[in-house]
Amino acid sequence: MPQAWDRLTDAVRPDASAGTLSIVTLGHVHAEDLTALTPHFTKLEQLVLDVHPRVVLADHHAELNRAIDAGSSDWILIVREREVIGDELAVEIANAIRDGKARGFRIRTVPLYAGKPLRVGRDDGELRLFHRRYFLRRGEVAVQGTVVRLTGAFQATTFASPAEHREYLAKTGVPHSSLRRVLLFIRYALAAKTLDRGTLRYLWIEAAYDMSGERTSRPQRSDVSSDREP
Repeated sequence: MPQAWDRLTDAVRPDASAGTLSIVTLGHVHAEDLTALTPHFTKLEQLVLDVHPRVVLADHHAELNRAIDAGSSDWILIVREREVIGDELAVEIANAIRDGKARGFRIRTVPLYAGKPLRVGRDDGELRLFHRRYFLRRGEVAVQGTVVRLTGAFQATTFASPAEHREYLAKTGVPHSSLRRVLLFIRYALAAKTLDRGTLRYLWIEAAYDMSGERTSRPQRSDVSSDREP
């Protein structure tokens, strides 16, 4: 068995309305993050991809192909670390598979900061749900055929509070000078194009530290700065 993935099958309620769903997970995705799907499927099959949770999927096509081949379902769902599936999204996923009106579906991710949505740039979503028969094995992560975007979105927790945010950055980053912090904050705020108080607080704290040498699993930093995940 390749080390790039590990198969874990969890049986769920026998009266569910659909069959098996194969879920490719990146990073540490906990069973409770997927619980909302259980009323809609007879079985959830988890295939763990041993790569950094924030990677560009197209850069790891070989690993992704092996995980998809290991699945027993016609439909594949991709979930990254820190992403949670809520009831609304779970219903939409089940309906999309049942109706079969498209061969692939894009799903957005809404980052949560102190329990509220962060408004940092536009997210058109990634191809996260697709029929394996039409999956293109090379190049971009894509399918042959129609792709539409679901209305629902994953929810991804960044920090539970500003205090937790500051503590994390203080441990892993290097402080910026006051002037550089102000300049970075202005840059981040202009890019975010929002007056949301929670988002501006997040950006102000984020601007205080240099994290260029840290490979962080927090999903939002690349949305507001030039630092990109490898």
